[in-house]
Amino acid sequence: WIPCDFAFVLVPSNFIPFGNGEIVTPRLENGSSGAITLHQPFKFFGRTHNQTFVNNNGHLTFTEPLPDYIPVLNSGRDIVAPFWTQLDNLHGGTISYREDTSSSVLVLVTAAVNQYFPNLPLPFIATSVFVATWDNVPYSSGEGVSPNL
Repeated sequence: WIPCDFAFVLVPSNFIPFGNGEIVTPRLENGSSGAITLHQPFKFFGRTHNQTFVNNNGHLTFTEPLPDYIPVLNSGRDIVAPFWTQLDNLHGGTISYREDTSSSVLVLVTAAVNQYFPNLPLPFIATSVFVATWDNVPYSSGEGVSPNL
């Protein structure tokens, strides 16, 4: 997922490689990262956020961690949920994140956003990318693991 001023873009698996300086979230069922201060504010549907939380059940929040494993509709919270399900990283897999400003990643992201949104009034230029990865984290049911997202 690529954060933009207007949306998150789902990109192909391993589009932005992980394993290069990520911070791993705590191994807590229904846990979360601590507050992550963003280097660059993130605008999301008219609201500006300066921090985020990577929740172990496959979603990002901006004001507080959210342990829920079932999507909460109309909660009044800004939530980005690329993979919201009941996961259990106590039994394997890795949940990690990083904010990336390397030129090679910014070029990839800029090209992807302009490809997926060709009708933007001005070409998009990425200046920072937040990468959250849920890699082979087992489902709480014990049946299978999450894909690399």
